[in-house]
Amino acid sequence: MVDVDSVLLSVQERDKWRRRMETLSRALEEVQERRRRLEARLRRIKQELSRLRITHAELTNRGPARVPVEVRGGTSTFTFSGR
Repeated sequence: MVDVDSVLLSVQERDKWRRRMETLSRALEEVQERRRRLEARLRRIKQELSRLRITHAELTNRGPARVPVEVRGGTSTFTFSGR
Protein backbone atom coordinates (compact mmCIF):
# COMPACT_ATOMS: atom_id res chain seq x y z
CA MET A 1 0.00 0.00 0.00
CA VAL A 2 1.29 3.52 -0.96
CA ASP A 3 1.63 6.11 1.74
CA VAL A 4 -0.35 9.10 0.43
CA ASP A 5 1.41 11.60 2.69
CA SER A 6 4.88 10.59 1.47
CA VAL A 7 3.74 10.77 -2.18
CA LEU A 8 2.25 14.20 -1.55
CA LEU A 9 5.45 15.39 0.13
CA SER A 10 7.48 14.05 -2.77
CA VAL A 11 5.32 15.89 -5.30
CA GLN A 12 5.49 19.11 -3.28
CA GLU A 13 9.26 18.83 -2.99
CA ARG A 14 9.53 18.24 -6.75
CA ASP A 15 7.36 21.28 -7.47
CA LYS A 16 9.37 23.41 -5.05
CA TRP A 17 12.62 22.50 -6.80
CA ARG A 18 11.05 23.05 -10.22
CA ARG A 19 9.99 26.59 -9.20
CA ARG A 20 13.48 27.28 -7.84
CA MET A 21 15.04 26.10 -11.11
CA GLU A 22 12.66 28.29 -13.13
CA THR A 23 13.53 31.29 -10.95
CA LEU A 24 17.25 30.61 -11.27
CA SER A 25 16.94 30.13 -15.03
CA ARG A 26 15.21 33.50 -15.42
CA ALA A 27 17.84 35.17 -13.23
CA LEU A 28 20.61 33.61 -15.33
CA GLU A 29 19.01 34.86 -18.55
CA GLU A 30 18.80 38.37 -17.09
CA VAL A 31 22.45 38.28 -16.03
CA GLN A 32 23.50 37.00 -19.46
CA GLU A 33 21.52 39.75 -21.21
CA ARG A 34 23.03 42.40 -18.94
CA ARG A 35 26.48 41.02 -19.69
CA ARG A 36 25.82 41.20 -23.45
CA ARG A 37 24.73 44.84 -23.11
CA LEU A 38 27.77 45.70 -21.00
CA GLU A 39 30.13 43.96 -23.44
CA ALA A 40 28.62 45.97 -26.32
CA ARG A 41 29.02 49.17 -24.30
CA LEU A 42 32.63 48.26 -23.50
CA ARG A 43 33.33 47.70 -27.22
CA ARG A 44 31.93 51.16 -28.02
CA ILE A 45 34.04 52.74 -25.27
CA LYS A 46 37.17 50.99 -26.56
CA GLN A 47 36.44 52.22 -30.09
CA GLU A 48 36.00 55.77 -28.82
CA LEU A 49 39.24 55.56 -26.84
CA SER A 50 41.02 54.35 -29.96
CA ARG A 51 39.64 57.31 -31.95
CA LEU A 52 40.73 59.68 -29.19
CA ARG A 53 44.26 58.18 -29.18
CA ILE A 54 44.50 58.69 -32.95
CA THR A 55 43.21 62.26 -32.65
CA HIS A 56 45.64 62.98 -29.82
CA ALA A 57 48.54 61.56 -31.82
CA GLU A 58 47.63 63.67 -34.84
CA LEU A 59 47.34 66.82 -32.76
CA THR A 60 50.61 66.27 -30.91
CA ASN A 61 52.49 65.50 -34.13
CA ARG A 62 51.58 68.91 -35.54
CA GLY A 63 53.81 70.67 -33.06
CA PRO A 64 52.97 73.53 -30.74
CA ALA A 65 49.75 75.46 -31.09
CA ARG A 66 49.93 78.44 -33.47
CA VAL A 67 47.85 80.76 -31.31
CA PRO A 68 50.13 83.51 -29.96
CA VAL A 69 49.49 84.64 -26.42
CA GLU A 70 50.28 88.09 -25.11
CA VAL A 71 50.47 88.83 -21.41
CA ARG A 72 49.55 92.38 -20.39
CA GLY A 73 49.08 93.52 -16.85
CA GLY A 74 48.70 89.99 -15.49
CA THR A 75 46.01 88.93 -17.97
CA SER A 76 46.42 86.79 -21.03
CA THR A 77 44.96 87.86 -24.33
CA PHE A 78 44.84 85.69 -27.37
CA THR A 79 45.55 87.24 -30.74
CA PHE A 80 44.51 85.73 -34.01
CA SER A 81 46.77 86.35 -36.95
CA GLY A 82 44.28 85.11 -39.51
CA ARG A 83 46.40 82.21 -40.75
